[in-house]
Amino acid sequence: MIRQRLTGHVADWTQRNGAFMVFAAVILIGGLTFVGMSVDLGLISMTKTRMQAAADSAALAAAQEIGAAIQEIGEQGGGGQTVQQINAIAADAARDMAAQVVEMNGFYIDKQVDVVFGQRKYSSQEGFYTVWDSFPSNVVQVNIQMDNPDLSAPDAKLQLMFAPVMGDKSAFVTASATAFIEARDIVSVCDYSGSMNYDSLPWKSGLNQTEIRNNLDDCWNALVASDVRYSDDSGTKKFPAGGWGKIDSKAGTYYNSNNVNDVFDHLELSDSSEGVKFYDYSNYSKFMTKLGPGTYDLNNMPGNLDDDINSIRVPEGFTVTLWDFANQGGWQYGPVTSDVSSMGGYSNDAEWIVITDSSGSSSYEPYPQEGKDSNGNRKGKPNKTESEDLWKDYIAWVIDESNGAYDDLDGSGYNYKDAYGYRTLLMYMLSEERENDESEDNWRVPAYPFHAVKEGMTLFCGFLDGLGFGDQLGLCTYATTAQRAVGLWDDGAPVTVDLGTAHLTENYLDIDTIQRHKQAAHYSPTTNIGDGLKEARLLLEEQGRIGARHQILLMTDGAVNRPSSLPSLPGGWDNFDWNEMTDWDGDGAADYDNSDIQENNSEGYYPNQKKYVFYQAKLAVEQGMTIHTMAVGDGADWKMMKALATYGGGMFIHVPGGTSIENFEANLLQKFSVLAAMVPPAKLMDPDQ
Repeated sequence: MIRQRLTGHVADWTQRNGAFMVFAAVILIGGLTFVGMSVDLGLISMTKTRMQAAADSAALAAAQEIGAAIQEIGEQGGGGQTVQQINAIAADAARDMAAQVVEMNGFYIDKQVDVVFGQRKYSSQEGFYTVWDSFPSNVVQVNIQMDNPDLSAPDAKLQLMFAPVMGDKSAFVTASATAFIEARDIVSVCDYSGSMNYDSLPWKSGLNQTEIRNNLDDCWNALVASDVRYSDDSGTKKFPAGGWGKIDSKAGTYYNSNNVNDVFDHLELSDSSEGVKFYDYSNYSKFMTKLGPGTYDLNNMPGNLDDDINSIRVPEGFTVTLWDFANQGGWQYGPVTSDVSSMGGYSNDAEWIVITDSSGSSSYEPYPQEGKDSNGNRKGKPNKTESEDLWKDYIAWVIDESNGAYDDLDGSGYNYKDAYGYRTLLMYMLSEERENDESEDNWRVPAYPFHAVKEGMTLFCGFLDGLGFGDQLGLCTYATTAQRAVGLWDDGAPVTVDLGTAHLTENYLDIDTIQRHKQAAHYSPTTNIGDGLKEARLLLEEQGRIGARHQILLMTDGAVNRPSSLPSLPGGWDNFDWNEMTDWDGDGAADYDNSDIQENNSEGYYPNQKKYVFYQAKLAVEQGMTIHTMAVGDGADWKMMKALATYGGGMFIHVPGGTSIENFEANLLQKFSVLAAMVPPAKLMDPDQ
């Protein structure tokens, strides 16, 4: 009985033990499955992490290839290829770079399929967004996919360690990354002060005399070629190829007299109410001869007139009457008429030349500029009195030995002090009558360095237009004060531009049109860099886009010589530590310190004007703006510009005066190309964007 019970117990235990083994096996299988899943999930996670890092690196490297290609074409000044052509070449290089980076990380992509390009655009409603398969491209996406069921393929699905347990031998793993080149909001701050004409003026320029002569001649040729007419007289050219009176050559008519009226008469710029007297001492015969248009040899005229003058030229549309009255006694100035019946008391030995037009009124040579009224409207062709006053101002300037016209432009001892011609007239217009309301046509001439900067801005605008990266451009100018370019409505300009409220714009060609129709000292003559920097900062504050890189391009050819808009700077600035802002060589000491920024009030400068420039730079940098600077010519305060660029995290460019205008302009154009192509470094895009 007992044995039976024991036997029964053993059998029961054996049965239960078998059940446990089955349960344990199930638990073991489940545990192995869980461990296998954990290992495989870990493998998938680790692979995906490596894959994402590879995709990130590949996208950045590919986008940097595009940026590098753009910068290379900028350094080459274009190299004969368009930006679009370079972008297409860069796309191939970007594909190769992406594939190489992915391979270095142990993965594979089909560079023609898995590297996708796009263009980043902006709308006021949506902000920035990407249009895929759009060129020129500034967005690159790299997609790495392990999805090929052929396990021998380089993009095969990931083989799992415990796949048999899970019933699957591989897993599909993918990663994607997008990198882009950030769009820029750029404000170009251009120096419009009067010194931007200095390279064309012999007493200011560092160029040799031949270069200056040639440049003045180029200015004259540009004015003649423009065929510009008076606003109220379309039949009269302002700059006729033959000049005016005896102002009829580039070198000019030389006449040594310090009497302005005497010179005016000699230059035949107008007939006078007195007539033009000359004398015949050997023949007292009476005569009166009327001559029509043409040139006459006075050797064959009665009265032996060649004693004083050999020939006269009668202009088209005029007549000349020669009078000779002998033995009449006394002086009386001849009226401007051919009627001799009212004349009496004529001087012994006097002959008169009187020039009249077809109506009998006196003639004159109109001064070749109209000027503008307070509303910016051209005044019309100067009348006789106005023209005489304007010509006499020019004559007085040429006579004055203290100005640059006294310099020797020919290198032969011959100077322009008493030379009345196209060159001295241009010197006068560019140095004395340089503002747009005085000489409204100066914008037409290639005066330097202003013309080179205009050419550079044209290149800059054209580069951005071809680049197509969604950059926006604005223009601020400064002289005595600063202003924002919002359009072009100058009376006398052949076109108009209206930017409306969008003063930062992708209409680069509108910005170019505005700046090409301006001249040095267009509004005023002096230099207020701080005001220009302030206006640029305010424009970026008001219209700069979120998601764009905000940049200021500040240019000057000189130094600050006008006060800031604030009479003083914020507290503590007098004891400001300049090391923070002006240490460009990294040695811990300011490279542009208080000794450089102290203004000399005896020269008419004002306190704080240079500090005010740095104050505006500080405000801009604190708002995340980058400041690039360009110092043009030998007269620029390049140390200040370099300090500003260093503090502003931007590029400093110095374009010194050259041995020739051609070299100077080529150098400047190349630098503008570099600046236009200096796109921001590539950055990864937020996957949610």
